[in-house]
Amino acid sequence: MVLVADGVLISVALIATIIAGWNDLKTREVPDWISYGLIITAFTIRLMESLLSGVWSYFYYAIFGFLAMYVFGMIMFRTRQWGGGDAKLIMGLGVIFATRPYFVPESQMPFLVILVINILLVGAVYGVLFGVWLAWRDRVKFRLAMSKLLKQKTIFQLRIITLFVAIPLFIVSFFFQTMMLRLSSMIVALLLLIYPYLWTFIKAVENACLLKQLSPSKLTEGDWVEGNVVVKNKVIYKPKNIGIESADIKKLIKAKVKSVLVKDGIPFTPTFLLGILLSLWNGGIIVLF
Repeated sequence: MVLVADGVLISVALIATIIAGWNDLKTREVPDWISYGLIITAFTIRLMESLLSGVWSYFYYAIFGFLAMYVFGMIMFRTRQWGGGDAKLIMGLGVIFATRPYFVPESQMPFLVILVINILLVGAVYGVLFGVWLAWRDRVKFRLAMSKLLKQKTIFQLRIITLFVAIPLFIVSFFFQTMMLRLSSMIVALLLLIYPYLWTFIKAVENACLLKQLSPSKLTEGDWVEGNVVVKNKVIYKPKNIGIESADIKKLIKAKVKSVLVKDGIPFTPTFLLGILLSLWNGGIIVLF
């Protein structure tokens, strides 16, 4: 019976992420009905399987998976790495992939952890490629933004700090006995060297290509408004980590604010589908197996 339940859960996950990814690319939003529908459907399937088979661990693991992804999703949302739709979607995937699918080979690492790492790795590559496209599209504004950032003292300091950490780590990695630990250390050292340039590139793309003026009437809950909104020398709105709320939008409209500066996000949801497919096919972290 678990074979059937796993098959249904995976089918639900693929359908939900395809629809969510399409909506994110088209509208920059993931409707709540997709995320909540995924969570409710996944819990229902696992509960029915446990009732029929008497194996309650199949359901209990779903609760643990949901809670773990709730914490992870909230961290990503509060730090403004993901939108609310992405955070809710990963909670649903936490229920679905709380246990390893029957056809995926066993591993020392929980399948849910493998899935999250793969999503983040795919997302990193996807984000860079999407950023390159945006930078090329708005290349004049991007060059100006990049030039300003590279002149900042903090960027120079960041490069020096990462260099002093990465080089010793790379040298020390040769003394590790196991190939896995040696390779992992080298990858971390390389990522540290790349990080300042990647951060500068992403920030330049953000400043040049993802900021736009919107009238309050076109805002939706969760939009990231940049900077304080001031009317008659009085601050009527301060940016929040969770984005703008419905009451704030009404307040801006009432104050007759013409426009506010909003940061548009990169549609990240399509990487969920790719992460799932790679994890199911590979059974491990894509860069190590």
